[in-house]
Amino acid sequence: MTIPIKANAEIEAMADQLAALRGQSVEEVVAAALRAELAREPIARRALRPAKLVPAQRGKVARILEMVRSAGPTGGEVEDRTAFLYDDQGLPR
Repeated sequence: MTIPIKANAEIEAMADQLAALRGQSVEEVVAAALRAELAREPIARRALRPAKLVPAQRGKVARILEMVRSAGPTGGEVEDRTAFLYDDQGLPR
């Protein structure tokens, strides 16, 4: 299969520039770039997959989540414990 690198002027310019910087042929830099991407691919795919947990780990995660949920309101629901010290204009009572 032929790869039409010369079909796109931008790709051709980038390949020529990288080849000149590295002192290699266009074919060498393209091959190196493809090797690097192929080596990275399994790592990227693993990062996207959810972790497989054993039952003991799932139980631990469930207990931690329950502790967090029972800790009280979060985000915008957090009550200001010092609100009784100030009036509607934010001045001390």
